[in-house]
Amino acid sequence: MNGRTTLVGVDQRTRFAGKALTIGTLVLLLSAFYLLLISVLAPRLDTPWLPLGHTLAAVMIATLVVPIRNRLALGYNRLLHREWQTSQVMLRDIGASLSHTLSPEGLHSILVDDLPQRLRVQGATLWMLEPPDDRTFVLVSQPNTASQPLLVNGVIARRLMHATYLLIPTADRDIDWTPLIEQGVRLVLPLRAGHQLVGIYGCGPALRGQFYPERVINVLLMLAPSVGSALENARAYTKIARLNRELRELDQMKAEFIQSVGHELRTPLTTLSLAMQLYDRQAGMTPALANIARTGIAQLQALVDRVLAFDLGLAPPAAEQSPPTLPIRLAPLLDELMDAYLPIAAAKGVRFDIHIPPELTAMAHIPSLCRALHEIVDNAVRYSIGGTVTIAAQLHDGHVLLSIADEGPGIPQEERDRLFEAFYRGSSTRALAATPGAGLGLSIARRDIEASNGQIWLEQSGPDGSTMCIAIPAATFTDLLMHEGIRERTVNA
Repeated sequence: MNGRTTLVGVDQRTRFAGKALTIGTLVLLLSAFYLLLISVLAPRLDTPWLPLGHTLAAVMIATLVVPIRNRLALGYNRLLHREWQTSQVMLRDIGASLSHTLSPEGLHSILVDDLPQRLRVQGATLWMLEPPDDRTFVLVSQPNTASQPLLVNGVIARRLMHATYLLIPTADRDIDWTPLIEQGVRLVLPLRAGHQLVGIYGCGPALRGQFYPERVINVLLMLAPSVGSALENARAYTKIARLNRELRELDQMKAEFIQSVGHELRTPLTTLSLAMQLYDRQAGMTPALANIARTGIAQLQALVDRVLAFDLGLAPPAAEQSPPTLPIRLAPLLDELMDAYLPIAAAKGVRFDIHIPPELTAMAHIPSLCRALHEIVDNAVRYSIGGTVTIAAQLHDGHVLLSIADEGPGIPQEERDRLFEAFYRGSSTRALAATPGAGLGLSIARRDIEASNGQIWLEQSGPDGSTMCIAIPAATFTDLLMHEGIRERTVNA
């Protein structure tokens, strides 16, 4: 910088002049003090053999020189470094504000509204580089403010890539600064994040004088790295906000599609169910055939409900809309569930073994509990090749502890952490070609169990089968009295 300025805002020559002035003033004051003492004391105290006046003057001067020097230095420092202190306060305040700002609107408030007043310049503008183009800059403005992008030519773009700052107009005759001059810009500060250009900061003319004070340029140079980092964060923030908005729109479209498909499927299922009932009454059907038909319709209905339930469960319910829990006996619920699965289980050579105390009662959101038990039993039957599915329940520490054990192939250790993840099907699951699925069952079951303030987990799994456990709050005597008896809801209700 050729001794012009330092990065703290104080000219080197000014520092030297301040020190010289301090020393000179100190010498003059001490000399005057010395002469005064000599003129007063020497005539009275001097003797031919002891110049006592001179000695006392020297001692007093030596005693007072340090405090006087310090006070003089302090006074001159306050006078000469006032601008430096102001710059330091400005840098601290602006830097703290930038570190707590992510949105482009916040940067606009700090750098366009506040900083020009502190720097005493006629306004400022802030542009964000629009990747991947290296010539198009988007104006960072307040919300709902329309603006045209700034398109700079190649020469200006190259200068911005390498310059520390630019004063407009420059000595470069091959550069047309019209796009920036039209915006009222006289000083251009390229903003970088690392070595990558991310934007430009433009300042209007100085309020006083034709040239920018050195303090202004120094403050801008010191702020440039922080502003560049903040601008890059704001750009990432804007991108994430846009992606989130697009995801919400896609999610809304997906939800509307699933709802539409689900409702469209319900109509033919209802028609099919009524037609089967009418045919059974008029022509008669064997019990086995009728049971198979009803089971198939029930499974199709459960599949539709499963898809709709998964879609509705993507968004967590509000606290005020949490589903109510009611008492329900587990033995009748599981008996009816087993009846629905008997034809499928018999076809695969699977038997049911149920051990549930008749009076064991849980507090649960009944539709969610029914759906969760359906998913778990469906999994146990679907992935079993013969063997027994054992369902047992007991009261334990104020909770109903329910276990469903199968004799299937088991789940590998490396896949157990993702067992309840939506759309995930492990290698052992995919290996069973006769068991198609989307990988939604256990994810729906977990959400439904949690809706009843319960928990679900894989207790054990191996070559001899797996055991799934559920813990849900048990109904107390007070619960039974409050609800005037026990609900016995069916699977198909």
